[in-house]
Amino acid sequence: MSLETEFTKRNKGRNEAEQDVDEFRAPELTPDEYAEHTANLTANAFQGTRLFEVVEVKAGVGQIHLLGRVKQDDERTFLDKVITPVLKAIDASHQCEGHICKQFILKNGKTKYAWTISFAANDLKAAAHAICGAVSSAMPHLEVMESPLTGPATPAGGGPGGGRKGATPVR
Repeated sequence: MSLETEFTKRNKGRNEAEQDVDEFRAPELTPDEYAEHTANLTANAFQGTRLFEVVEVKAGVGQIHLLGRVKQDDERTFLDKVITPVLKAIDASHQCEGHICKQFILKNGKTKYAWTISFAANDLKAAAHAICGAVSSAMPHLEVMESPLTGPATPAGGGPGGGRKGATPVR
């Protein structure tokens, strides 16, 4: 009997921490950890639009705050494709409260601003799901219709000898 087979028989039904697999359960997340996880997933959805660059993510029990930048040339598109659908999703949900605004700050003596997207709900998972669903329509979808084949071209007339058909050795 091989060493690997012996090990497998001895540890059948156990994980690396010697816990019985039948009794193993994922650890419970605290409300703060769950809010942070949901906030990161929401930030990824906004980042995926390529219109919003996430700068800061804050989460608390039942609430998410995102701070980010939008290029000046993309603001109109951001308003139409991201802000309006998100506000509609917040408005449609009677369990969620939220707002989107510009936050102005002084940076190196110059006035700058960033976009703030903030929402809170008793059921944070449902609210984040609705908001991410609203944002999904703004995500670019790439579809490859054709892809060129790389590599050397095949000889058309049988190579330098001419007259021959089929493949010839490459020299």
